[in-house]
Order: sequence, then C-alpha cells, then structure tokens
Amino acid sequence: MSALSLRRAGVIAAGLVVATGLGAAPAAADYGGESDDGGLGAFVDFVYSNPGSTGTTMTSGDTDWAPPTCWYAPKYSPEEFEKYLQEHNYTGSAGADLYKQYFNETDGKYHKGDEGEWWQLTVDLNQEDLSCAHELDPYEFIGPDFPPPPEVEIPDPELLAMLAYERIKLPTPPVDLKPGADRQIVNLETLATFGQDLEPAWVTASIDQLGIAATTVATPSRLTLAADSAHADPAECSYELVPAGGGYTVDTEDAGCNITYRRSSGEGTYDLRASLTWEVAWNASADPAGTPATPLPEGQSTDDIPVTVKEIQTVVR
Repeated sequence: MSALSLRRAGVIAAGLVVATGLGAAPAAADYGGESDDGGLGAFVDFVYSNPGSTGTTMTSGDTDWAPPTCWYAPKYSPEEFEKYLQEHNYTGSAGADLYKQYFNETDGKYHKGDEGEWWQLTVDLNQEDLSCAHELDPYEFIGPDFPPPPEVEIPDPELLAMLAYERIKLPTPPVDLKPGADRQIVNLETLATFGQDLEPAWVTASIDQLGIAATTVATPSRLTLAADSAHADPAECSYELVPAGGGYTVDTEDAGCNITYRRSSGEGTYDLRASLTWEVAWNASADPAGTPATPLPEGQSTDDIPVTVKEIQTVVR
C-alpha cells in the first residue's frame, strides 16, 4: 500500500495552518501534528490505495462541487494558547496584533477554567477561492458551552470524506485499440479493450485525536470514447464496464456502438478521447469495504489517444 503526504506550512504570524500540496512519502500522510511551540496539534492522516496514490487527480463531474477550503482543528489548551501568544508578542508584528485581539476578547483569561480548546484555522491552498482565509478569525475557542459560530466548519466524517475525494489519483484509462492506434483503417470499426483490469481507488482520511475517519471509494463504471473528427461515425460511444478478476474491464467487439472513421487522417492524426466515469461513495470508517453513505459526485479521468487512420488500397483486375 502506498501513501502520500499532505505537506503543510504553519504561518505563525497569521495564526494559520496551510495545506500546500501533495508529495510522495513512505508512510501515511500527516496534516498538522505536534508543533515546535507545543500545541495539541490535531492532524489528518491520509492513507491511499493503489490505484489511488499515483496518476492524475480525479476531477469532479459536478462543476459546482468543491471540497471545503477552510476549517478549524483543535490546537491549544487555554494555558498553551496564552503562552503561544506571549511568545510571539513582538512590537509591530502580526503576533502583537493577535495578542491584543485575543487578550481583549477574553479579558486576558483565554478561557482558562472553561471546558474546551482553542481551534486553529486551516486553509487548503489547493482550492481557487481562498476568501474564507481572510474572512475568518485565525483561532476560535470551542467547547460544550462555546459552540462554533455558524460560519465555522469543524472536522466531521463528511468533511474528511470530501478531503479524501480531492486527493484520489486515478490511472490513465488503460485503453487498447483494435486495430492499434497507429493503424486504424477507414470504414473499419474501432474496437476497445482494457490492457489491464481496473480496480477501485480509495483514500482514507482520519483524525485520531477526534476519533473520526472516513474512506472515499471511487469505482470505475463507464468508458466513453469521443472522436475529435468530423469524419467519425458515430462521433461518440459509451460502454458500461463489467467485473473481471477483482476489477473492471471492457470489450467493445460485440457492442452496438463503435466509432468508425470514414476518411484517413492523412499525414497527421485524429485525437480519440477516452473518458472514464467513476462512481464515488464514502463511509464513516477507515475500512474501504465499509457500508457506503451518501454518494459524492462522480469522478472523471481522461486521456487523449492520437490515432492514425489509413485507407486500404485494393486493385481490381
């Protein structure tokens, strides 16, 4: 089993934790964790399947859907928070502004004696709209008698499922053409199979400190071939995948729809786009075989295959 690491950079002056991207690592990935300044340091572990760890990041079939950009995670006890602010209270610095803000808000008590913790704002820089990073306070005190404000999102299994969704990587559609992509023939059907069976891809996200986890599983379900040529008839065909050897495959030989090129590509090539649709669901556990909860938007992975189409010349005597 392989894994990737979600690297982070702590912006001390702004009081933020920032998710900057993905990189290979030999162990389960971490987000946050114990910091040099001694906070509680909630973290998210990401564990990846294979496929799921390499390839191209899965794109959502729903253009209006996106995982959360900003959320909060527990960081400091009141005593630790006071110490942190005091240590970074430099004249003219952002730390001094933070010290003044939270000293005034709490009358210098920092909720000492109250049940709860100071939660730190977390920002995922993979997202396009980062406005929440400028609109939310860097820290919120959250406890039984201090619920988070309505605009504050805190980790739960559904949030973890969406973070896992964003990090699933999918292999290139393993499409083999018959005849081969470099020897397609005018008026001969383009047949497709898989060079290897495709397995479901999954990512588990968990926060041990909070005792929560979620696993998001993407299962390949449909292959669509689309010809970027006015000389293809039809221009597009879709095929449902079938179970095979613990995974999924396709063979279009007996399908009712197969693309046929009616004119050669001359000295160039045509692009044939292979698109895989993946059904996505999640469950509130670290078990990929767990009972799925509410589905998430379908995922997509694509590949453009250059095809050379030739005419077969016949001699009539």
